Amino acid sequence: MTAPRCSRLLTASSLLAVATLLAGCGSDDATEPAAASPSASSTSASTSPTSSASSTSAASPTSSAPSSSSSTADGTPDAPGAGGGTGCAPNGAEAPAGAGTAVTGDVDLDGEADTVWLADTPDRTLGITTASGATFSTTFTSAAPQAASSLGQKLQPAGPAIVLLNTGRSVALYAVVDCALVPTQNAEGEQYTFDLGFTGYGTGVGCVAGGDEEDLQLAGLDAEDTGGGTFRVTRTAVELSDSGRRAANGATTVVAEGLAADDPRVENARTVGCGNQAEGADEPQ
Repeated sequence: MTAPRCSRLLTASSLLAVATLLAGCGSDDATEPAAASPSASSTSASTSPTSSASSTSAASPTSSAPSSSSSTADGTPDAPGAGGGTGCAPNGAEAPAGAGTAVTGDVDLDGEADTVWLADTPDRTLGITTASGATFSTTFTSAAPQAASSLGQKLQPAGPAIVLLNTGRSVALYAVVDCALVPTQNAEGEQYTFDLGFTGYGTGVGCVAGGDEEDLQLAGLDAEDTGGGTFRVTRTAVELSDSGRRAANGATTVVAEGLAADDPRVENARTVGCGNQAEGADEPQ
């Protein structure tokens, strides 16, 4: 299947795509912003998302953070934070001047919100600056004419942590691993991406809440026009493994059928978000 693609990280009131696209499972209430789930899109006939390297590709990530844990003056590790980790060690690096920034989810799992940013000099760059003082980034390219946007989030109670890069026609998936941005790969070895309606594999990305609002699972959303002014909304779970380095499409669930175009569930399936992250950093123009 082709990777799920997503439209710009939209400001959504409520958050695999297939073969190469992301999807998630959980609560059946697609109208809740925190539980928005992406539609499925894939490179095969299956409903799982697929990656779309043609529309979005990332260069090898660069990390300026030497390690994923910090230590005290005597060299002993710090106590884990609320997120179950110690955060990334400060490295003195900073986001480029003029970068678009936004507070995002806890992507280094230390219990503190971090900052996602986008810059366009000298190359288009996606980066993270953690609350602990580490900055790391990766470059990307896209054929879409829109400026990109991005947000990050910690999934499930203890991770993995993911970053969604919305380039207008698709959403590329990254994992935060050892204080670096790592492109998540699909079964074909390409970057896992969500479709945003450009190729017909999906229309959005979201996260479904489990037992509590912090128990999130990534999903791809699809609002399919079934004719006569009605829509069917489905979501496809995205199963992550190896700390988020790999993703596969899980089960696809029909959220509702026969919905009007202005139904909140249809509108939600056309957005990009995850939990309390519905808006992200915007690329400077």
